[in-house]
Amino acid sequence: MTPEFLRRYYILRIVSNPKVYGIEKNGFVPLTDLQSALDHLRADNIDDPLYEKLSQNSQKTIKRDLSKIKSYYQTIIAHKRNYGYFVEETEMSESLQEIYEKTEIYLLHHHAHSWKDYITTSRSSLSSQVDLVPLIHAIEQQFLVELEYQGWYDDNGFQTIAGFFQPLHLKEINKAWYLVAHNEQYGNYAFCLDDRIKTFKINKQQVKQPITFNAFDYYKNAIGILKTGMPPEWIHIQVANHHFKYLTNNPLHHSQQIVAPPKEVDTHELDYSNQDIWGEIKVHIEPNYEFLMEVLKYNLWVKVVSPKHVKDYVKEHIGMMVEYYK
Repeated sequence: MTPEFLRRYYILRIVSNPKVYGIEKNGFVPLTDLQSALDHLRADNIDDPLYEKLSQNSQKTIKRDLSKIKSYYQTIIAHKRNYGYFVEETEMSESLQEIYEKTEIYLLHHHAHSWKDYITTSRSSLSSQVDLVPLIHAIEQQFLVELEYQGWYDDNGFQTIAGFFQPLHLKEINKAWYLVAHNEQYGNYAFCLDDRIKTFKINKQQVKQPITFNAFDYYKNAIGILKTGMPPEWIHIQVANHHFKYLTNNPLHHSQQIVAPPKEVDTHELDYSNQDIWGEIKVHIEPNYEFLMEVLKYNLWVKVVSPKHVKDYVKEHIGMMVEYYK
């Protein structure tokens, strides 16, 4: 991230949500208010070089930044004479939401030490053998990586994998980082970048016959990192009303659709025998082990209702768990 990127990012954030920055002018942001907000952000981070360009906020500079914002964020910031700047779009796109989230996460990590009294972050299991920045560069440049990976039982039975791979994609899930990489022997393989990585080296040699990889297409029907080859299918899940709201805002999977909302959206008591508190969603995924773990995470608030073989799969595991406590 560059200081210029951060200035443009904050211009967009301030104009799109001015009340957060103390600007209440009926949705408009006058130039002087925008400059003042940027100056305050700079003053709050006066010793941080990342924020040094926020004070470079002349009208000419901001006008130039608006063109960059339009190009990069696909968002138009307009200006109304005697009122100020405003965002023409009323709804935030998914891509813009993703940029917001990733930038905020970056800033949290950037300020991790100085903000440690105010923020608790999850511990990552990332191996000290791996540096993500040059690894991302290797993915971009299609450089080979050489690694040795000593798997656990769930990695095909304690299998040791070693060799040269084309790195394809990095994915973070459940507090762990995974590298999806490819070679002829193993095909596409998801390596957890924790202590199972015994050696790791980025080779400056480019892949001779690189394969193309699209993470969305590859994981289109997966709920996590596993690709089992199971045929994806629509799985119907009933959800109690208090958690239905949560899953509406935080879907299990991008394919999630609402089949029926609860008839009783708000209830003071949680009577799970009351059918009116149950809504229903469906997701189109592989019903694999990671799906099972995801369902069990939601305790008695969700229940799989179809197809029957998936329902029986969940029921079987819950039955085995109950046996532990008899």
